[in-house]
Amino acid sequence: MQLYYKIILFYIVFTVYYHNIFALHNKLFYDDTVEVVRVNKIIIVGNKKTKEPIIRRELTFSEGQIFRIYELDEQIEKTREHLLKLPLFNFVTIDKEFVGADLINLYIIVEERWYIWPEIRVINNERNLNSWWETKDFSKLDYRISVLQYNVFGLNHKFRAGLSMGYTKEFFLKYQNLFLDKRQRHFLNVKAKVYYRNKQIYRTYQNKLETYVSENDYAIQGSEFELSYNFRPLFYGNHFFSFAYLNQTVEDSLADLNPNFLGDSNTNLSFLQLSYKFTFDKRNSREYPTKGFLITGTIQQQGLDILHNNGFHKLSIYTHFKQFYHIRGKFYGAHSVSLKKTFDNYEVYYFKRGLGYSDYLRGYEYYVIDGQNFALLKNNFKFNLLPRQIVNVRFLPLKKFRKIHFSIYLNAYFDIGYVYDKYQNDVYLNTLSNQLQYSGGLGIDLVTYYDKIIRLEYSIIKTGESGFFIHFMAPI
Repeated sequence: MQLYYKIILFYIVFTVYYHNIFALHNKLFYDDTVEVVRVNKIIIVGNKKTKEPIIRRELTFSEGQIFRIYELDEQIEKTREHLLKLPLFNFVTIDKEFVGADLINLYIIVEERWYIWPEIRVINNERNLNSWWETKDFSKLDYRISVLQYNVFGLNHKFRAGLSMGYTKEFFLKYQNLFLDKRQRHFLNVKAKVYYRNKQIYRTYQNKLETYVSENDYAIQGSEFELSYNFRPLFYGNHFFSFAYLNQTVEDSLADLNPNFLGDSNTNLSFLQLSYKFTFDKRNSREYPTKGFLITGTIQQQGLDILHNNGFHKLSIYTHFKQFYHIRGKFYGAHSVSLKKTFDNYEVYYFKRGLGYSDYLRGYEYYVIDGQNFALLKNNFKFNLLPRQIVNVRFLPLKKFRKIHFSIYLNAYFDIGYVYDKYQNDVYLNTLSNQLQYSGGLGIDLVTYYDKIIRLEYSIIKTGESGFFIHFMAPI
């Protein structure tokens, strides 16, 4: 295990070094004799809803600044990437206009998205579409009615409220990105939900999740409330501090079947939770990046001895690093490293997460690998089969939907991971924990507007099993 962590650390250092040397090479051989220009005016066009300060917050240049032409072009591209990372615009164009020998006007032309989405959705409560398709259990589906609004008041606030029926009976409310200062560096977010289910995943057997069905009103019920503060001092860095209250109650029969579900045969667990998360995001896109990197680190303490939390304490440390780079021509590469370390005083299955949930090895979609600690390395090699195309569909009645962009990538990948489970029980036959696992395969990605991605992949895993899988998010 120690050797595996050393290999991953070496991989990260080598990648960062290579990235920096490549960037330095480009700088040294750039023509440094070009003329300088001064930014005269910045004109923003197309923001019918979005307030101008929201856009100006993302600019890496200002009126009166002096640049060499190539430096200004670099800042224009960075600004364009910043604006496209906001969930506000489908297209952003920045044009230059010379108004003198060394004076230049910049026109920032944005095409706003559709912001209000009444939603009637079918939500899959399985970990992914593939694991649901294996059983085709329609009782695992939620039917959600909600309202989602981006860019509330034109200030990039996000509001969501609704209810779910089906597998989960739930009412939820979220309000995000409420900034507290004119410079838009300090934000508040709030979310709350109450829920109950008459079915609940209660254990892992042979590396697959098993469900308990209550004959009464509920198998589990709970409530959660969270208040978080976000500090964004720069363009790329974010600090999140959150304070949350969580409460879960389960039926006696469920606790009898798995005494470790809430730990120590508990049928109720209430506790306070403190979290800190840091992100540094220099990717050129949030949804499907091809250049840049992302660093994330999270520290979370569950259980503060203020409530009757049955002595429950759990400290989790999680970090991941993602790197994306252009190799040459239409070829791109990407890789990521994710690490998790957990310190707890007894097992609580409900919060036990290894690989197979938000982090997973491709090809292991049908399985979970439970444990407290894990290391995961993912690698991608991509070819841009169809560069970004823009099509105007004039017959659509709403203007904001008429312009569609899409691109297609072919990719090959290899993943390797290890999960350590100190509570592994031979009775449950969860043999994938405490062993090195790996997989590889080929895939095709379709990327289109409104951040939609469709991935089709064929994977082979360590055991020799293979399969065809579908996903709706970026591979790394």
